[in-house]
Amino acid sequence: MAKPRKPQSKAARNERRKALAATFNAIGVAFLVAAVLQPVALGRALSVEAFAIALIAFIAFQFALHYVLERLED
Repeated sequence: MAKPRKPQSKAARNERRKALAATFNAIGVAFLVAAVLQPVALGRALSVEAFAIALIAFIAFQFALHYVLERLED
């Protein structure tokens, strides 16, 4: 039988939340970079649709990371 898990400390929970928020931020930035830099690097025109989708994804990930950061414990 598995041992019960030891409850995490407040500091550990906060670090996990900050890591998740940083991941959300990185994913959001990656969407924008892919939508803008990839066409430029390939010599293509920017796609308004792709940029709009990337911007919406970026904003959604920003909301998600702020939601996570609001849960940090003092």
